[in-house]
Amino acid sequence: MVEPPIKGHDYLNLTTYAFYIHHRRLGKKILYDMGARKDWWNLPPHVLHAIQSKGVQGMRITSEIDEILSDGGVDPKTIDAVVWSHYHFDHTGNIQKFPKSTDVVVGHGFAKQFLPGHPVNPESPFYEADFEGRNLHEILFDENSMRIGKLRAHDYFGDGSFYLLATPGHTAGHISALVRTTPDTFIFLGGDISHYAGMYRPSSYLPMPDTLPSIAALDPRVPRPCPCSLFTACHPRGPELAQTTPYYHPSGSSSSWYEDHIVAQRSIDSMQEFDASNQVFVAIAHDPTLAEVCTVFPHGNMNDWKEKEWKVRVHWGFLNELPLDGKPGRPKLIEGRLRDGKHWEC
Repeated sequence: MVEPPIKGHDYLNLTTYAFYIHHRRLGKKILYDMGARKDWWNLPPHVLHAIQSKGVQGMRITSEIDEILSDGGVDPKTIDAVVWSHYHFDHTGNIQKFPKSTDVVVGHGFAKQFLPGHPVNPESPFYEADFEGRNLHEILFDENSMRIGKLRAHDYFGDGSFYLLATPGHTAGHISALVRTTPDTFIFLGGDISHYAGMYRPSSYLPMPDTLPSIAALDPRVPRPCPCSLFTACHPRGPELAQTTPYYHPSGSSSSWYEDHIVAQRSIDSMQEFDASNQVFVAIAHDPTLAEVCTVFPHGNMNDWKEKEWKVRVHWGFLNELPLDGKPGRPKLIEGRLRDGKHWEC
């Protein structure tokens, strides 16, 4: 996932999020990403091989997105469309749980690369039945596309409420999103533009302060007040750059989850400008701090993130994973790939 290695930070704890977006004026309901399917062992063989060969050491899925929606009072049959940030199994769920009336929105090149599905194409990460009778919409970004910041954008509803953004690198057709939560505030849904906030924080746009904010979501092991020197000590770039440079960049190894680490870095760099704005709350798909700070469905929504100071509370939470005073960061959240609560090998 990331480079260079930091002693005491030997793995990534990755929670997985999906986002439910209700455009009340238009009466439209969509999902951005769908998480993983609960019966992940029934994924196509090509995906199971990737899980086994690419270092997914622990995995536990207790609820699928359709169950979460139903438990929260939203009928999955009323979802008009799902946007997949990219094709990986922990973002695409089980689309067969949704009716054929639910469209699928993807990045450009998806159909050419993955259709037909399994078993017609044994290398496909999808089943042929996933798309039978279902509308598949590919979003084309080109030189004529509008731009928000440095990123090419598509106005999904045509009213400035929900933009899809071209953020390739992790995969070729990866798409992030920008959701308007009030007239002048937004949430940047990053998907897998980055897998760890230490890949884009700190930055020259928003340096790490000498003393971390008192409301930052830091573990009890972290002293209060907390001088940043406790965490800059492990920064691979040294003390001169530690407060203005991210800890990591995408892995360029042959087994990397980033298909093009150079392009991925370019997308991450573009997101840093959003991350530094006090009007934008960045939520990547695997940031464990979100679950500790944000009110999750169905107990609330994210529209009032600024009033609740979620941005300040979340921003430095990634430091919890890093070594402190020479001692390793957080332990593993999940041990082993779990099937029905028991360890299971692909």
